[in-house]
Amino acid sequence: MAIEEYEHVIMECVSCGLCQSNCPIYKETKLESNSAKGKMTILYALLQGWLDWDEVAGRMYECTTCKNCQATCLSGLDIPSVVEAARAELVEKGYGHEVSKQIAENIRETHNPFGENPKKRNRLKELAEA
Repeated sequence: MAIEEYEHVIMECVSCGLCQSNCPIYKETKLESNSAKGKMTILYALLQGWLDWDEVAGRMYECTTCKNCQATCLSGLDIPSVVEAARAELVEKGYGHEVSKQIAENIRETHNPFGENPKKRNRLKELAEA
């Protein structure tokens, strides 16, 4: 779903900032742009044409999508879905996260997200059962 389809969610954010209290990224960085409130502000600016996708990319990947913001949101907004929609659009526009690209490549080549030999998985299972 394109980010424009989430515009109503972005517009419903009342910028109360309660989402910051449970956000693990905000707690670590103390940057408002890393909180759900900040991400909604950034995406609003994007939709208004005040920011470009390359300016937005970094902040959208600085989210665990843990849904703690959603749990504390007074408006009950599904912020993680908005972030995931923004990420999907970023990938389509060529701003995919390097770690995600590597994981996808590993899965294609080895059927393992870490790029490990699948036979090694069976060896670990054997060791655990021994």
